[in-house]
Amino acid sequence: MCGIFCIFGSNSIENVCNFMSTYACFKPLLDRRGPDYQSSVALQCANHRFVFGASVLWLQGKETTKQPVENDRSVFVFNGDIFGGTSIMDSVRIDVGDTVPLLELMEKSENVIEDLINLQGPFAFIYLDKKNCKLYFGRDPYGRRSLLIGMKENAVILASVARRDLDINFIELPALGIFAYDLQTAQVELLSWPFKHSNFLEKLDKLQTLLNKNVKVLQGDEVVQCTFVLPTDDDLKVLQLQSYSTFPIFLNNPKFFENVKQLKDLLEKAIEKRISTQPKFCHNCILTKTLCKHSVTGVLFSGGVDCAILALFADKYTDKDCSIDLLNVSFNDKAPDRLTGLQTLEELKQLRPERTWNFVEINVNENELDIERKGTIADLIYPLNTVLDDSLGCALWFASRGQTDNYISPCRVLLVGMGADELFGGYTKHRAALKRNGWRALYETLESDWQNISFRNLARDDRVVSDHGRQLRTPYLDEDVVEFVRNLHCWERTCPIDYLPHGIGEKILLRTLAYHLGLKNAAHLRKRALQFGSRIANSKENAHDVSVRLL
Repeated sequence: MCGIFCIFGSNSIENVCNFMSTYACFKPLLDRRGPDYQSSVALQCANHRFVFGASVLWLQGKETTKQPVENDRSVFVFNGDIFGGTSIMDSVRIDVGDTVPLLELMEKSENVIEDLINLQGPFAFIYLDKKNCKLYFGRDPYGRRSLLIGMKENAVILASVARRDLDINFIELPALGIFAYDLQTAQVELLSWPFKHSNFLEKLDKLQTLLNKNVKVLQGDEVVQCTFVLPTDDDLKVLQLQSYSTFPIFLNNPKFFENVKQLKDLLEKAIEKRISTQPKFCHNCILTKTLCKHSVTGVLFSGGVDCAILALFADKYTDKDCSIDLLNVSFNDKAPDRLTGLQTLEELKQLRPERTWNFVEINVNENELDIERKGTIADLIYPLNTVLDDSLGCALWFASRGQTDNYISPCRVLLVGMGADELFGGYTKHRAALKRNGWRALYETLESDWQNISFRNLARDDRVVSDHGRQLRTPYLDEDVVEFVRNLHCWERTCPIDYLPHGIGEKILLRTLAYHLGLKNAAHLRKRALQFGSRIANSKENAHDVSVRLL
C-alpha cells in the first residue's frame, strides 16, 4: 500500500519550483499512508515537467520496494495489492512483491486492459511511458483504492489524498478503465474496462468537465448486468419456513448447502490471500524486523455477521501464537455495536479458545471528534462532503486508529466487511423494494447498488484507514467471491420476505454460512450501519445534505 502523487504541466523553470512546492503540500498526508519509505523524482518528458512522489507500506515481497520506480523507459507509482490472476505468477510477487512485476508487465504489454483485467486485487497507479510520451493512470474496476484528479492552472495533479484548503478542485478519478494522456497532442484516451456501468457517461462527463477536454473512449461498449429470472414456487419452497428452524433446514437443502460450501471456500481463500503473504512483523517491530506475537492483523468489529465471519476465517491463517485485534468503536456508552461486539467476542472465544482475541474498546468523546475532524479527517473525506460521508468517515477513522487509553493496535492489515451489503442484500431498501414491487424490484435495487460500487465509499474508506499506516482489505470484494455471488439468483443471496424477519431474511446466504460455522448468535443479529451502531450519527440530519462540519 502506498500514497502516490504526480503533477505535470508545460516545461518551465517556474513550473519546476511550483510543482515541488505543490508536492510539499501533499507530502505529510501521503507519508502517513506509507511509513516504511518515502521518496520523489522530478524529470522532463516531451516538453512537460513532472514531479512524482510516493510513500510505501511494505506488505508484499521479502523486502520493501522503493517508489517511485524509475528506469530509462518508465516512471511508476503503485498503490495496491496483486493477489492473483494469470498475468503475474504468484511465486514472483510473493518473492519480490507486486510493484516491479506489474511495471514489467505494463512495459511489455500489447493490451494493457486485458493484462490488468486478468489480475486480482485492488489498485490505483500512475505510469509514465517515456518512449511513447504517454502517461497512464487508473483504478481497479471496483474502485477499491483512492486516486484523485485535479487541475491547478494548466497543471494536472493525481494524488491518493488531498487537502481541502489548497484552492484546487479535485474529484475522485472514475474507475472506468485506464486513462492515457498523450503528452505530444494533449489528447486523453480511455481504454475502458470490457464492460460499462449504467452511469458510465455521467462519470466520464464529470471528468471531461474538470479537464475541459473530451476523452476519447477506445473500447468497451456493453453495459453489463446479470439476467433477471422470476423465481418459481419450487425455488422459494425452501425459504417459506418458520423462523425458529430456518438455518438448519436451509443447511439440509442440497442446493442451498452447496452454495454455502462454495461461499465458504471462496471467502477462506480470499482471506488467506489478504493476510498470509504480509511480513510477519507488527507496526512496532517491523523497523528492526523482530519476530513478535503482537497483532499483525485486525478486524473492524461490530459483532455483526459480516465481521464475525472475517474474524473466524482470519484465525485459520494467522500464526497460532499471535493475537488478533478486534477494533470496536463507540461514541456513546450504550452504543449497540459495543454490546453486539462483546456478544460475538464470546462466540469467538468458545469456537477458538486457543486464540488471543484483543477486543479493543475505542471510546470517542465529542470534543475529540470535533478536533480530529477539523484537523485531519475532513481532508481525508474530501472531495466528498455529505452528512453520511462525515459520520462514516469519522467513525472509520477512529475505529481504524485502534487507540484506547492504554493500547494502540499494532496491526498493519485491517479486514473490513465492505461490499457484503451490496452483494448479499443487507440494506433496509432491499426489503422495501421486494415488498413494494416484487422480485424484479429487488433485483434492480441490487443491480443498482453494484453498478455504483466503484463510485460510492471505497476510495474514501481507503483514504481514511490508510492515514494510520494500515492497509484496508475487503475480502467480500475478492474477484472470485464477487463472480460467484453475482451469478446467483437474487433470492439465493437475500430473501427479505415478510415471514423471514429482520436478522434472517437479509443476507440469507451469508447468515446461513455463519450459522454453519458455529456463529449462531451473530447469524441472527440485525444489520446496523456503522454510523448508527457506533452512535455517531444524528438521526435528525439528512444523510445526503452537505455537512457544514466538513467545510
